[in-house]
Amino acid sequence: MTYNIPPTEYNFECVLPPNDEYAEWHDMPEYQLAKARCNELVHAHGRDKAHHHHVVEVIDNDKDINSSSIELGGEASITWDLQKNGNVPILRYLTLHLKSLDKFVSFSITVLDESLKTRVFKISNHRSHCVISTEQNAEDEEISICELPLEIGRSWQMCCLDLVELCSKAFGTTKPNTLSVTVNGNCRVSKIFFHKEKYADAEMPSHLRCVS
Repeated sequence: MTYNIPPTEYNFECVLPPNDEYAEWHDMPEYQLAKARCNELVHAHGRDKAHHHHVVEVIDNDKDINSSSIELGGEASITWDLQKNGNVPILRYLTLHLKSLDKFVSFSITVLDESLKTRVFKISNHRSHCVISTEQNAEDEEISICELPLEIGRSWQMCCLDLVELCSKAFGTTKPNTLSVTVNGNCRVSKIFFHKEKYADAEMPSHLRCVS
C-alpha cells in the first residue's frame, strides 16, 4: 500500500473525539466493531462468572471530565486502523487521555519505520520493566515488539509518548509512521491524538484540552 503523508503544517491529528464524518461517538465504525466483538465475548462465555465482565460502552457525559468517553472492561478492546484510508500519522507525539478502573490497563501502538519494519509498542501497568522480543505475524512477517511499563493512578491522566524517542531507544530507528492504536480494558478513554510539538493544555485545540 502507498501511504499519503499529511502536509507538514498539520500540528495535530485527532483520533478521538471522532471527526465530523462520525460526529456521534456511537456512530464510529471503530466503536461499532469493538461493540460487536465484545458481544461475541459475552456470548462465548455465557453466564460463566469466572470470566471478567466484558464491556464496551460510550459514556455520553462523563461527570469527571464533562465530556464523552469510551469505557472498556474485561477482555474488550478498541482499535483505530490509521492506514485504512492510505493516510498514516507521522507526527512525533501521541497522547492518550485515560482513566484506570483500578485494574490492569494496556494499550498498543503499531508503527512502520524507515527500515520498512513493523514495530509494536505494548504499554501496560501489569509490566514492571522493558522487554524487547520478535514474533511472526499471519503473513510470516517478523514483528518487533517492545513491552513497556505504565504508571497510572486512579484519576484521569494524560499519557504522552514520544514515538521518535521510543523507536530510537528500542530499535535504533527515528521515523515512525503510526499504523494503528489499540486500547484494552480496564479503563476509560476520552482523547487520542498526535501532535508535532509538546503543548500546554491551553495551547491545544479546545476539543483536545483536559481542562475545559
